[in-house]
Amino acid sequence: MNWSADTDKRGQEPSTGEPTATCELDDNVEWLRKTDVFSSIPLERLRVYALMCNRRRFRRGEFLFRQGQPDDKGYILLSGKVQMVREYENHSVIVHDLEAGAFFGGLALLADIRRLFGARAATDVEVLYIERETFLKILRQFPELTERILDVMIKRIVSMEEKILERHLHECVLV
Repeated sequence: MNWSADTDKRGQEPSTGEPTATCELDDNVEWLRKTDVFSSIPLERLRVYALMCNRRRFRRGEFLFRQGQPDDKGYILLSGKVQMVREYENHSVIVHDLEAGAFFGGLALLADIRRLFGARAATDVEVLYIERETFLKILRQFPELTERILDVMIKRIVSMEEKILERHLHECVLV
């Protein structure tokens, strides 16, 4: 298999047309079911999302996306480890390490934003991703999913903000 290549939606390698080892659609459904953002979606609708997802592999050291750049994808890490990296003028900081099953980059599914962090493959990785345009088309088709997905995403943002505030609480003490 060619690293950094997308696998097409029919479960075939794009360069050879050979079938992949497992039924990729069923595998994609299972990954989505394990992810908090998608776990409450009814199975028949989840299969639509799974059909619209793609897979991609990255080699160790490659960036899935870079800080400050626009990107329109949400990712589920299928294998390997990814580091979320914040870059500054003269140094970089690893903000968070992600392992298989982690969902990340989800805000880009909801809005045209620039990435706050970079995502770098700490090992060889494989991800499942969905693009914003596809994600939004499905939400328009099944509007009852919007509230569920937004609820989970907002809770994640609040949780992240709480963690940041706890880490920097000592810096914000009024005397």
